Amino acid sequence: MPTLQTRTVLATLARLGHASNLELHDALVDQLPDLSLQSVHRITARLLERGQIGSVPSDGRGAILDTRPEPHDHFVCTKCGGIVDITIPPSALDAIQAQLGTHLASDGLVVRGTCAVCRTAATSPATPAAEYPPKDS
Repeated sequence: MPTLQTRTVLATLARLGHASNLELHDALVDQLPDLSLQSVHRITARLLERGQIGSVPSDGRGAILDTRPEPHDHFVCTKCGGIVDITIPPSALDAIQAQLGTHLASDGLVVRGTCAVCRTAATSPATPAAEYPPKDS
């Protein structure tokens, strides 16, 4: 049976969707004030090894953890770093593979661009940058 710390890490990651170990630790500090960042690293490493969580390829942000352990595609905002799960249709994957003349990795693709929140903030200077993806109200 998982420890209280492991259960709380899993529940918090499920709430966040995607997070670095540091972001996860920051979100856990109120619930588990004695949990160190090193302990969060150990717990998430075990969860990754067991296939209970996944990770998202990132550009130097360190490991980004994902509640979904199975391979899937992501959109990453190049402005705010927000990450959203997406599904790239098989026909699009086939077209990309045909252009490359090679087979794509089966562990998911990462599409990069500017999210709607950042695009809106860029066109409307009076609007503060919002959290992405937006939390359900």
